[in-house]
Amino acid sequence: MQRYLIRNVSSTVSCIALCLACGLVGWSDATPLPVETFFQKPQYGGAVLSPTGKFLAVIVTANGRHNVGVLDLDKSKVDLVTGFDSADVIRLVWQSDERMVAVVGDLQQGTGDPPRIAGIVAFNRDGKDVRPFSRSFERPWSLSLLRPVPGTNEVMLYALERTVKSGDLYRFDTVTGRKTLLTYESPGNASKWVLDYDSAPRAVVTADLDHDTSAWYVRKSATDPWQKVEQAPFGRLQSDPIAFSPDGTVIYVSSRRKNDRLAVYEYQIESGQWKGPIAEHDDRDLDPTFIGNVAQRKLFGFRYVSDTPSQVWFDGEWARMQKSVDMALPDTVNGLQHAGDRWIIVSYSDRNPGEVSLLDAKTLKLQKLFSYRPWINPGDSAATKWIRYQARDGLTIPAMLTLPHGSSGRPVPLVVDIHGGPNVPATAWGYQRDPQFFASRGYATIQPQFRGTEGFGFRFLSAGYRKWGDQMQDDLEDAVKWAVAEGIADPDRVCFYGASYGGYAAMWGAIKNAKIIKCAVAFVGVSSIDYLFDNAQTDGSQLAEKSTLMVEQIGDPKTERARFKRVSPLDNADKVGVPILLAYGALDVRVPLAHGNDFRAALDKYHKPYEWLLYDHEGHGFNREENVFDFYNHVEQFLAKYLGPGTTAPKRSDAKSD
Repeated sequence: MQRYLIRNVSSTVSCIALCLACGLVGWSDATPLPVETFFQKPQYGGAVLSPTGKFLAVIVTANGRHNVGVLDLDKSKVDLVTGFDSADVIRLVWQSDERMVAVVGDLQQGTGDPPRIAGIVAFNRDGKDVRPFSRSFERPWSLSLLRPVPGTNEVMLYALERTVKSGDLYRFDTVTGRKTLLTYESPGNASKWVLDYDSAPRAVVTADLDHDTSAWYVRKSATDPWQKVEQAPFGRLQSDPIAFSPDGTVIYVSSRRKNDRLAVYEYQIESGQWKGPIAEHDDRDLDPTFIGNVAQRKLFGFRYVSDTPSQVWFDGEWARMQKSVDMALPDTVNGLQHAGDRWIIVSYSDRNPGEVSLLDAKTLKLQKLFSYRPWINPGDSAATKWIRYQARDGLTIPAMLTLPHGSSGRPVPLVVDIHGGPNVPATAWGYQRDPQFFASRGYATIQPQFRGTEGFGFRFLSAGYRKWGDQMQDDLEDAVKWAVAEGIADPDRVCFYGASYGGYAAMWGAIKNAKIIKCAVAFVGVSSIDYLFDNAQTDGSQLAEKSTLMVEQIGDPKTERARFKRVSPLDNADKVGVPILLAYGALDVRVPLAHGNDFRAALDKYHKPYEWLLYDHEGHGFNREENVFDFYNHVEQFLAKYLGPGTTAPKRSDAKSD
């Protein structure tokens, strides 16, 4: 296979390769959207082309819920095929042109409420012959849909059926309800299965918290014994099996075998030999999603995350079509789906939350079908770009920067948006509601991907280990200093903003960084590092008790209590120097309410200024629309109070005419 070296690049294509109707570029002085419009749930989503290309299934809001609509592409007619009024469709998959499967949940349920019945349901294209999978499984909430089995009424399912510690793989008939266990003999507590092109489970990742180990295995066929490829302490594998080749002789693996960054390798199953890397990125970890067609036994290529999401196509037809579409739609990331003579293009960008277009492969006519959030005008949205700045110790820190319209050439108020985790994948470029909301109110947003963030190599990730409140926090202050030096930020109008770990960093910023910020917004934030290890209410208590992962990443509670207290907001509340907006969910089991209640009591003790929001039926994040709206209305008022009015100006309107 050809070797691919991927770089971060930016380019502008001016030629139009396809027939596309374009609207005029103009100017508007649109009033910023109210919170209730900005944060309402999307009108459409999840568009999926049927196997023959005749139909398009889409998630559509109806009855106040996310339901399923089917568009007949020959007749341009949409039929609503489900009528859920107490549940929401989250994901759609076609089994055939006549039958589909939907993953169902509840997007209006408070995150802390007891779970309602959720799971998976199959039905015909006309909405008939409904089969809820909950009838056949003890724990329907644990089901994960892997893929349909071509030419049958069956799908492949992952389920915690025999035990909650290990997931099994089932072949399930969506018409008869018959299920067949395929993984009776597993080499360990399975957390992930990888299927070959015959839908046989031939690779598995195991995770044994009781023994603090993880591993992954592969086998030559569905009946051969398992071969262990790698074992490591729990959660610390350095490679991950992704997909099989169509002939089943090779498995593609994301691994750090020869580099600090993840790259894609071929693992030869028969010989146990490694080949590659066959694809690597010059700046990012490469952890791709492979795209293929099981029925056709073809592997087309893979998509990957970079500064701008992109793809590598092995297949010539897909590569040519991607090039043509990108020439016609140069301002968006364009995802392709193909069946028959039709291509579906799902496009999005930093300014565009998503739209769906239909391309006729014969005529090359490209027709826009609908936008996911039609009330969002991309021309009124702000651009988001990647930047790099130097931390005080010389480490290069990636960050995203979103500037409000009219800010060019003059400093504006700055919101430092701090992601949670903290050891989680970097924030993905695309349409993000928070930075766009802040921009619409005249505030710039910088999103530092501070040391400890995944996606930029293991050295960058591990540079954040045991650095809560210290170097990780310095990276945030250095982002502010960079923005001020560049003439972007008004040094007298800066606010820290974040949730979970980001909430911790916002609260700690009100103490450590009080000289450079005017306020902090912290929701579901950690106020005490001690509580991460000691609070039995948290869902991470078993991980803290049985695994060394948290010790490696955060610190050892047996020997480092003094350091924990030195950098915990709760233990330093007397030093808070700026007002804080605190928001919590009463039923949070990730960051229990004790974090908020105890910090609030400490602020009261030392007479420190703060505002308090508590949502009784929410958990680690806010789901109910009335709570989301209430929270962001308070955020808007808080920022206006302590940062003052933002910069506003007429906005460029690039939206195409429908």
